Amino acid sequence: MFQPISADLSPVFARFVDERSPVDVSRRGGAERPPLWSALVEEVGAAGLLVSEEHGGQGASLTELAAAVAETARCGWSGPLVATAGATVDLLQTADPDDESGLLTEIAESGRIVVTAFHEDARGSLLDVATTLTGAPGAQRVDGRKTFVDSGTHADVLLVPALDDAGTLVLARVDPAGPGVTITALESVDPGRGLATIDLTAAPAEVVVTGPDLTSALHDAWLTGALLTGVDLLSAGIRAFTLARDYSLVREQFGRPVATFQSVKHNLVDMYGELQTAYSAVATAIALGRPADPDSWRFGASAAKARAGDAAMRVLRESVQVHGGIGFTWEHEVSHHFRRVVTGRAMYGTPTRHRALVAAIRGF
Repeated sequence: MFQPISADLSPVFARFVDERSPVDVSRRGGAERPPLWSALVEEVGAAGLLVSEEHGGQGASLTELAAAVAETARCGWSGPLVATAGATVDLLQTADPDDESGLLTEIAESGRIVVTAFHEDARGSLLDVATTLTGAPGAQRVDGRKTFVDSGTHADVLLVPALDDAGTLVLARVDPAGPGVTITALESVDPGRGLATIDLTAAPAEVVVTGPDLTSALHDAWLTGALLTGVDLLSAGIRAFTLARDYSLVREQFGRPVATFQSVKHNLVDMYGELQTAYSAVATAIALGRPADPDSWRFGASAAKARAGDAAMRVLRESVQVHGGIGFTWEHEVSHHFRRVVTGRAMYGTPTRHRALVAAIRGF
């Protein structure tokens, strides 16, 4: 029905996650670090897929990481794959390509969960940075609040965008277990994502990188997170559609399968159409990679996140309806995917936010 993202790696990741973390296991995830993470790092090298071989990674492309995200999402798993292996690695590859911080190597070789705290506003979009960095090198401190931090409760290292005394944007490294750092787990409908609010009060920090290119590097890393979250949403939607289609063939009313009812058939066709447009948008954005024209990449990533977010939400709603009363219960798999989609749709920018970015790129 839908082609796998990577013909070579998708089946590998599918078998691995099916064995280690099927939905009944994945749905138990909470604010604590997910157990599957260590296996993803040590056995299949997922954390370092985007990291160059020079720094201990696989030197793969976004296609391979997207394949891993898609298969974990199909099984309902939430963890730091997007936050660390996607967004943070993308940021470090651009802002610290020589790995002077050593973080790329730590991510690839030991699965260090390095999380970038992008957001400061209630909408979860990138706005002007208000977090501040003060003090001389060796005695620097950060103050501020970061919200909706993806895998914030899972983090070993926090990367915090902040403004120094001169008003220059810097990327500061902060120990989440250190003094002056308060991490509050958010009461998310998908607790496995480890979403958190992080309060920083004179927290010791070390500048990882600074410079005029940091702003665009942060934005593009955020877009990588958005695109990979779009992959997650698409995969959850495809799984929910498959469940609804199969259930409609065996659930009977008035002595015949509900799949023969016109209203159900039309719903299934509409769901399939939503997923096809989302699949096209996501596949195109992944295939683009990072072209010479950055606007092409940014347009594709935002378009994919917007389309996948809207499509997955509609598909999950309709899937619940096709399942009837059982679809509303905690015990049924589709309810778990519904909760994940509700959260994922809002992460790394809502569809509305990304439509605005698409319009801006096209000059509207």
